[in-house]
Amino acid sequence: MIGPRAVAGLLAALCCTGSLAAGVLKLSRTELTLAQGKPIPELWVENVGDTPLYLDVTQQLVTNPGERPERLVPVTEVSRPALLTFPDRFALSPGQKRQVMLKVFDTPPRAQVWRLTFRPRERLIVDAKDASGVQAPLAISIGYGVVIYQHARHTQD
Repeated sequence: MIGPRAVAGLLAALCCTGSLAAGVLKLSRTELTLAQGKPIPELWVENVGDTPLYLDVTQQLVTNPGERPERLVPVTEVSRPALLTFPDRFALSPGQKRQVMLKVFDTPPRAQVWRLTFRPRERLIVDAKDASGVQAPLAISIGYGVVIYQHARHTQD
């Protein structure tokens, strides 16, 4: 079995290799707040790397904010979601920026927390052998996250 030190060393070596071409995602912000009567903030993604990025985007509702482990419900399983984000899949050329659209359909009666995760379709796969010679492939998938806080509607007294 590959030890934690071997994995850390491998990751450090990969990160320090100057000739490794890669797309690198940069998010304009990692937290957004949506409040009734306020403008919807913008969310931009940019490829600051030197190769194209092919991204899958998932939107999930956090049903137990602040607790561990988080319970995440895909937006496709939420009845009448108050927020949708799009697109859910796109490509970015090196140096290209794109806005992720946020569409608020309703202000929820209770505050909601959403998690938006951007995952490059490429994965780093490392084939390695442990001390006994058994192959132990390791796949690494990096996700970039944004937390969206959607405030509850104001009640009229």
